[in-house]
Amino acid sequence: MLKQNNEIKLIWLMALMMIGISAWYLDVRVLSYISGIAFIMSVMSYVDDVQYAANALTQPQVVSSVTSKIPLYIAALIIIVGALTELNYLVALGITVWVYVFLRWLKRLERQLQHAQQLYAKQSTATQFNAKEDTHLSTSISATRTTEHKSQVQSSNQSLSAQIQYWLFQGNPVLKVAVLVLVIGIVLLLRFATEHWQFSLAAKLLMVSVVSSAVVMLGYRMQPQNRSFGLALEGLGLATLFLTLFFAYYNAVIASFAAASAVYLLIMLLTIRLSLKQQSVELAIMAMLIAYIAPFTLPVRDATATELIAYYLVINIAVAVLSTLRPWKYLNQIAFLMTAIVGGAYAFYQGYSTERYVISGLVLGHAAIFIWLSFRFSQLLAQQDLAQFHLKPALDIGLIFAAPLAAYFTLYLMFFEETAWQAGFSLLFAAVFVLLYQLSQRSHSIKLIAQSYFSLMLIFLALIPPILLPDKWSVVGWAVEGALIFIFALYRHSAISRYLAMALLVMAGCSSLYYFVELNRFPSEIYWGVCFSYFAAILVTHAVPSFHQQLSTSTIAFQCLQMLSATCMLLMLLLDWFTTPDQIAQSLLMVSLCYVLMNEILLLRQASWSWSIIKWIGIIPVYVLALYQIMEVSQQGQLIWQTPSERLYFTLAGVLLSVFWLRPLLGVREEKEWVSFGVLLSLAWTSLTLLPTMPYISVVILPLLFCAWCYWQTTQPTWKMFWQARSNLMLTLIWIVCSQLFSQQAFMGYLLPVLNPFDVVSLLMLAGFLWMLNQQLKSGLDRSLGALSSVLGLLWLSSYVILRALHVYFDTPYNSLDIWRDATIQLSFTLLWVSLALVSMRFASQRQLRAVWLLGGSILVIVTLKLVLLDLSHVGTLMRVISFMAAGLAMLVIAYIAPMPNDKIES
Repeated sequence: MLKQNNEIKLIWLMALMMIGISAWYLDVRVLSYISGIAFIMSVMSYVDDVQYAANALTQPQVVSSVTSKIPLYIAALIIIVGALTELNYLVALGITVWVYVFLRWLKRLERQLQHAQQLYAKQSTATQFNAKEDTHLSTSISATRTTEHKSQVQSSNQSLSAQIQYWLFQGNPVLKVAVLVLVIGIVLLLRFATEHWQFSLAAKLLMVSVVSSAVVMLGYRMQPQNRSFGLALEGLGLATLFLTLFFAYYNAVIASFAAASAVYLLIMLLTIRLSLKQQSVELAIMAMLIAYIAPFTLPVRDATATELIAYYLVINIAVAVLSTLRPWKYLNQIAFLMTAIVGGAYAFYQGYSTERYVISGLVLGHAAIFIWLSFRFSQLLAQQDLAQFHLKPALDIGLIFAAPLAAYFTLYLMFFEETAWQAGFSLLFAAVFVLLYQLSQRSHSIKLIAQSYFSLMLIFLALIPPILLPDKWSVVGWAVEGALIFIFALYRHSAISRYLAMALLVMAGCSSLYYFVELNRFPSEIYWGVCFSYFAAILVTHAVPSFHQQLSTSTIAFQCLQMLSATCMLLMLLLDWFTTPDQIAQSLLMVSLCYVLMNEILLLRQASWSWSIIKWIGIIPVYVLALYQIMEVSQQGQLIWQTPSERLYFTLAGVLLSVFWLRPLLGVREEKEWVSFGVLLSLAWTSLTLLPTMPYISVVILPLLFCAWCYWQTTQPTWKMFWQARSNLMLTLIWIVCSQLFSQQAFMGYLLPVLNPFDVVSLLMLAGFLWMLNQQLKSGLDRSLGALSSVLGLLWLSSYVILRALHVYFDTPYNSLDIWRDATIQLSFTLLWVSLALVSMRFASQRQLRAVWLLGGSILVIVTLKLVLLDLSHVGTLMRVISFMAAGLAMLVIAYIAPMPNDKIES
């Protein structure tokens, strides 16, 4: 898992680099800047993880680490400011400082890791010595036992993916690459010879055939001395013979189809003979793969869908012969994948309705082959020592289900409007698997495979009733039957039946989309049936405690998608049901009420943890529709509700969702990120309706009251834990930035600085933000990031308070780049920031709070940077001179009255 995480991190960093560089050359500078900042923050985060691990190994002394990465964050901030203001020298300065500080950080980390490695080596030398002795002994015994069982039975036990990895990366990979390159070269040679060589085409192909035959003979003779090399030569020669035959037939060198078929049969029989005689599945796979792809190597690709499916049927017959005699299951798997993916895709794009009956017969032929292969494979396994075989349900049992279901699904689509044909195919497949089940019982086959045949028989019988329902009611039949089978499967502890029910529910959803596209009206009766079936399956699953242990990861993921789909359908149905102007708000209220009722019922029934994930995923469409409603009623920065009832319904929906997220409160401890995000979002939703004329103020009223209530809760720490979630920090930061930039009512009710609604709310949000950061530090937030966030939040909001006051009294610019060129604003910023630094550093010096003093020092660093990088360029104005003088005097005062506290642990 650690290796996989490291690979994901590396891929993420490489992707950011490629996106940033590509965007730079495509002149999309904003995307380049975003990618660069993401790269910087990601690298710092990854190295920070390593530092935590190193700290844990070396067990360092407890020291203040507030300043460990502050220079890095400041350098990143300089880069951002330089990019936004298009000051290239500032970007270069920031990058230089960041790289220098980052390399110093890495150097310290390297020394720490070396020290940890030395400590670890000293502590574990004796343990490693004893472990090596035991490992060497056990390895020798295991190797002796392993060499006794290198047989065909062991080879058959490998999965398809393991076998592919073995062929690609073990043995002689150079030989495998050489064969692949030679096959490609032969294809190119045949095409070049067909078009350019002066010999007759028959002579050209004859020469290639003779050489290919000679290669096969040479490989056969070399096989006893060097098996892998000899088999590679045989596979190369047989592949060339297949390709040559195709080129000869499609270029009319062999004009007769019967003659070409006879030659093809001879080559195929030769392949089967050599594979069986030499016990080489590798040779069979090489030859069969070339046979599958041979039609696509021709210069002219005019084969019809019928011809290709028929041709693949011949190859699969050869595979059936090989697998009938040898249990080469991965040969069956490759044959099925090539037929289903390549052949199915070709038939889908190239097939015509006039070929439907012929192709359906060919599909049945392919299905019969793979059904026989699964049955024969079970017989071969039953004849062997079963201890040597370990069935892999993902491939072995999966192939038993995949082949007939894929064939039936193809036939179902081909005869989509003809229910008689669909029911007939279902009955045919059911009869086939009844017969196979009886034969498996008599031949004492593997019980799991025999049970699979019985399950397939039930599956195809279960498909018949919904098919026979008239018109669109068949969709409702799929959904209801799927829900009933799902519940029945939970009672019977049948995983196969559960997967069948999931397939039926998916079929119902896909069919409902078809009718939605095809019909001219909204098919509400279909969606009511599908929606209630989805909800019923989920509710029953979590209402019975004995069902909880049967919920696998795949089942939970499926029910998440099911809940999401059911919520979307319910919203569509309610929007279609209500016809009043407040239909969106009514629909939101009804769905919110449904969720609250379902949640309360399942809490009484002691629902498992999986219900929380399912309900959180399912509620997403409600918030999306609520956002759409807010955008609909927004006009010139205000919320204009059409009717009072619309506003009331919207408020009640937000209240219900707040209750929904807070029930149960235990979720705050277990999943505080999700719960905190949902509660804060729901409170903001409700709060929006309090002051529609001032939405940026209105949206935070209830969250601020909730924050104050949590602050005064001293007996229940759970409520304070609520604010340790990173999602709350993200939402608060979004409001802090967006409210100051985009609010159109910032000056409404303005009397004096601070004594106005917007300034009061902004300062309250600042206080809540600082308290929240304190809670975040207790939950492991990086202290440097927390310190920088608090400084920037303080400067941002306090600067906007001053900026609004200057705009009211001195008509200075507001929310434009002109503020950086206005001397009055810059002087005010300098005085404000220096004053904040003075107050915080004096307070910290008196209380001996080193961390707070460093935060004030960070403000002084920012002031200095502003003076040097910005004010120095306009030093000729009086305001700039006063700015420098005031800042210098304030720093002198700070140095005298607020010295740095001692370096000690703060209480």
